[in-house]
Amino acid sequence: MNEVRILVVDDEPVTRMITESVLAAQGFIVEAAETAEVALEMLADGFVPQVILLDVIMPGMSGYEACRRLRADPRFEHLPIVMLTALDDQKSIDEAYFSGATDFITKPLNMPLLPHRIRYLLRSAMTFQQLLESRETLINTQKIARLGDWELDGAGALVNCAEQYRALLGIGRLPRPAAALLARVHHEDCAALEAARSGLLKGFPYQLDYRVTAADGSVAHLHEVGYPKPGQGATGGYGYTQDITQRVVAEEQVRRLAWYDPHSGLLNRSRISELTARDMSGPEGRPLPLGLLFIQLSGLRKASLVLGQATAGAALLMVCERLQQFAERALVTTADGPQQSLRRARLGRYDEADFLIALPGELPRAAWQQLAEQLLAEISAPLEVDGEALQLAPSIGIARSPDDAADVQELIRCAMRSANLAAGDPAVHIVFYDPAHDAEEASLHLLERQLRAAIDSGDQLQLYFQPKVDAISGLPVGAEVLMRWPQPERGMVSPGEFIPLAERTGLIRPMTDWLLLRAVEQIAAWQAAGLEPGKISVNVSAHSFYGGGLVRHIDELLARSGVAGEQLFIEITESILMHDREAAVQVLSDLRERHIGISVDDFGTGYSSLGYLQRFPVDEIKIDRSFVIDVDSKAGNQALVSAIVGLGRALGLSVVAEGVETDAQAARLRHLGCDVLQGFLYARPMPADQFTAYIAGATGRASPP
Repeated sequence: MNEVRILVVDDEPVTRMITESVLAAQGFIVEAAETAEVALEMLADGFVPQVILLDVIMPGMSGYEACRRLRADPRFEHLPIVMLTALDDQKSIDEAYFSGATDFITKPLNMPLLPHRIRYLLRSAMTFQQLLESRETLINTQKIARLGDWELDGAGALVNCAEQYRALLGIGRLPRPAAALLARVHHEDCAALEAARSGLLKGFPYQLDYRVTAADGSVAHLHEVGYPKPGQGATGGYGYTQDITQRVVAEEQVRRLAWYDPHSGLLNRSRISELTARDMSGPEGRPLPLGLLFIQLSGLRKASLVLGQATAGAALLMVCERLQQFAERALVTTADGPQQSLRRARLGRYDEADFLIALPGELPRAAWQQLAEQLLAEISAPLEVDGEALQLAPSIGIARSPDDAADVQELIRCAMRSANLAAGDPAVHIVFYDPAHDAEEASLHLLERQLRAAIDSGDQLQLYFQPKVDAISGLPVGAEVLMRWPQPERGMVSPGEFIPLAERTGLIRPMTDWLLLRAVEQIAAWQAAGLEPGKISVNVSAHSFYGGGLVRHIDELLARSGVAGEQLFIEITESILMHDREAAVQVLSDLRERHIGISVDDFGTGYSSLGYLQRFPVDEIKIDRSFVIDVDSKAGNQALVSAIVGLGRALGLSVVAEGVETDAQAARLRHLGCDVLQGFLYARPMPADQFTAYIAGATGRASPP
């Protein structure tokens, strides 16, 4: 007990002296005051003892009053105060304790016993202080954890609880009846909490999450654990209640990030796939009936590319609102006849412009058709975004479980495949899955792989040349180079089959590069042999024309081979020219600087405008074969050809007619003023060696038939 400070307050000098002497001999540090007023001044100046020995009867302020004042000061609220008095009546003792005394010792003091009494008081005070600190720690911990403990009696009434629990449930004075504890509990959770506490009183512990509503209307989420009181014959229970609102909110945010698309607010791909798989899962692994609509909106992709991401984002939100409204309002006819709504349907965003609707249950094909048509009407109407009218161009693929697939990923693939087919056909917007689609897709995939290998190897593709002849003399003035593909396993593959495939897959660009390379090499070979093949025309796709690098690639080929630009014609269609007029003018101008001729193919089927022909640097226009077929017999075709020839002459352009197959057609075209003719009448497309012989002989049709 070293360094323990004791304050002795007594008006009797002898008592003070003896007390000081005895306590000092025991190692205590003792300070003395003759009056209560002096003692209060010492304490006010900063002296803080561990024990105060306070005489009751003193001149001026009594010990009772001094004790009351000390207890009013938070610093001395729990300090051990021992009252010393010669009075030993019950009234004096009661008043001492009512004033806040810790203990009461009558005079004369038993000096040998006094140090032991003080040590006992100090131990008790230390234990009490530790208890206070522990209680304070518990209160602070519960505040941090937003946790409160409580105790119920055998009737379920609340008889004791922590401050934090009071705050959570808005509880006033105790005890609180069992029914009153439910006052702020959310009405949907009252029955579960009441049943849990009823079971607690019968000896059954519980864990439960429930909600309470505050006076301001806000909702808090609570987690509660209850235990029955231990011991034989004990009734009631105790437990802990924690505010988990922050955790619930955080979990909800995590769920939203994990389950929902951040832009549309719809279920994301992984979540709708998971829920659809759950809806499909039947007993013993057998799939349940479910239909899937895969919705493609190509208009959204175009909006993103053309109008920017902000406009596309606004359009996306409008699309999602339409889809949600559709799911809330739409009705379909079930297999047994009655109508049902789509409220059980799952709606999610699968990709940038792709959406899924999954509807559990069995519907006849006609009902799915009806549903898809309703959806098509809902989302086909143009969107008005920032003054821009956007056409969504929806395509819908439908697949059904278990008929089409028993696995969710396979079912989605089937629906997506069907939507792709719908998107590829302007006349069709809704396609049901058919196994034949897979066979067709597999065939196209195999053909794509074979075409890619043919381009990479370069030893399967071949150049064919179809002569272009002077309309008057019939002598060759050049040729159009064409590509043929004798595939080792399939035989000759039609250009109508592999050219569109190359355009869809992006292979058209490397294929065009290969075509230009081989054509220039062949021109160089003919010139080295002393032959003049005339101008060789090469068709160029939009991918190559606008892809960048076309002019640079031709420069490299001409420089490496020594072929002059005058030997080449680049053929492009009207639609390519009109796709991006500013860019087209730049590319054409660069080609013209190199003396490369420009030919507009399939003229008459597109814009056929004098305005655009004046704007673009063009050398030649080719009349489409559809106007040549009946040019000798139909006045309308003759008028069109005559107009095209007149337009060409007015602009100083050469006019070529392709698809000439009869002498009558040739005669009429010459009469109408065509400069150059091309077609089976003069020669079919032929391999390079045959064309070499053709131009070497140069005997062909030297004069008109």
